[in-house]
Amino acid sequence: MKIRNPCIAFIMCAVLFEACKQEEKTPASADIIPVVEMTTIRSMQPSIEVVLPGELKPWNKAPMFAKVKGYVGRVNVDRGSIVKMGQTLAQLEAPEIIAALNQAKAHVSVAEASMVEQRAKHQASAMTYRRIVETSQTAGAVSANELDLAYSRMITDSAIANAAQDNLRAAQAQYTSQAQLVNYLTVRAPFEGTITERNISPGELVGEGNSKPLFVLEDRSTLRLTVAVPENLSNSIQDKSAVTFSVQADPLKIYEAQFSRSANTIQENNRTMMAEFDFKNQQGDLKAGMYAEVKLPMTRNKPTLFVPQSALIHSTEGVFIVRIKDDFAEWVRVQKGNTLDSLVEVFGTVKEGERIVKKAYDELRNGQPLKAK
Repeated sequence: MKIRNPCIAFIMCAVLFEACKQEEKTPASADIIPVVEMTTIRSMQPSIEVVLPGELKPWNKAPMFAKVKGYVGRVNVDRGSIVKMGQTLAQLEAPEIIAALNQAKAHVSVAEASMVEQRAKHQASAMTYRRIVETSQTAGAVSANELDLAYSRMITDSAIANAAQDNLRAAQAQYTSQAQLVNYLTVRAPFEGTITERNISPGELVGEGNSKPLFVLEDRSTLRLTVAVPENLSNSIQDKSAVTFSVQADPLKIYEAQFSRSANTIQENNRTMMAEFDFKNQQGDLKAGMYAEVKLPMTRNKPTLFVPQSALIHSTEGVFIVRIKDDFAEWVRVQKGNTLDSLVEVFGTVKEGERIVKKAYDELRNGQPLKAK
């Protein structure tokens, strides 16, 4: 076929020339070795500050229920009242309990009288037996039957006296128990604190079956700052460490609390460990139930490995770094830890001082030759 139009012929020649140039470039580009910036894995034990949510809880908190059933006679406190330990909060009325106490007291009196009587009988029979024994020393003065009867009477009276003693103890125990029930009619504060709830009024029937407490008492002189520490940071809290925190009511004011105790176990439902920090609240600035933003200083119990954040490759299979081994790329799976400025903590089959690619990217394939700057 002849091409008569010179323009068409020129265009076809240009297309063929460019195709030849692309064919020449393709094999040449495959031989290019990537030039990468290199860095090394560092071992560090820094102290970092982690921000975690916390909650302020009272030092002591007691919902107070009625031990015995009765009517509310008098209420001495209300919501917000500051009370002392042992102070009377309310007085209940239960006439049947008072009557049972009086009956128990009467039983004690009867048991005491019975014990005195039986002891006197035992002493008399014992003296009679001793006299008969002395008289029996004279031959024929006392028959053997009279001696046996006196002995049996003494033994019987001794047993009756012991039983009377036991009956008295039982009556006294019943009286003590009933007196304790009467004591329950007076509701007292178990510790010093503030009444936060009052759910009763005079004349109301309380006791068994009531789900609501009479009062709720809180001791807020010292607050417990509770923090749920994530599992990966659970070994980083140091003894006698301090934290700073703020609350929404006054976000510009910074408070400090001392580490006091920890559960030392991981909760299965949220994989956290509960830690408590004590805050002395003598001024009453903070209230129980407040949420806090806690700045927690963390230090690992041993040095760990850090790499630049740019050295991480995130893929669907996990997180990797590219290790340079004998000038070849080697992908190594790692697990991320804490972040420190531009560095990130990593855990995996890597060692301090190993060379890695500082700015890694997906196009660097495993086993690919590399050239370090």
